[in-house]
Amino acid sequence: MTRVIVAGAVAWTDVDAIRRELAKLPAGAIVIHGDSPGADALAGRVAAELGLAVEPMAKNKADYAKYKRGAWKGLNERMLASGAAQVLVFHPAFEKSRGSGHLAGLAKAAGVEVSVFTE
Repeated sequence: MTRVIVAGAVAWTDVDAIRRELAKLPAGAIVIHGDSPGADALAGRVAAELGLAVEPMAKNKADYAKYKRGAWKGLNERMLASGAAQVLVFHPAFEKSRGSGHLAGLAKAAGVEVSVFTE
């Protein structure tokens, strides 16, 4: 089964862009997303509407213990370690993003395919 992380801006509202990309995934794909509003939340909703399996993940105590206010770094590391084959990032200002940029950098370093959508 294909495991795909979807992440992006908390202000992302373009549900159609997310739907367009998730509709391309094979049947049985698993969509992994974090606990932020915006792209993360929309991805979970759209994936469920499309009949894809959804695996939401949230920052946990260990993430906060290790990174404090940067607990999202731990979440990114755990999402990637869950066996993702692809990362889809939805962010209008990706070059300025912290969380999305961090995740994309980790994924690229691990040889995982990353696609960025700015609109």
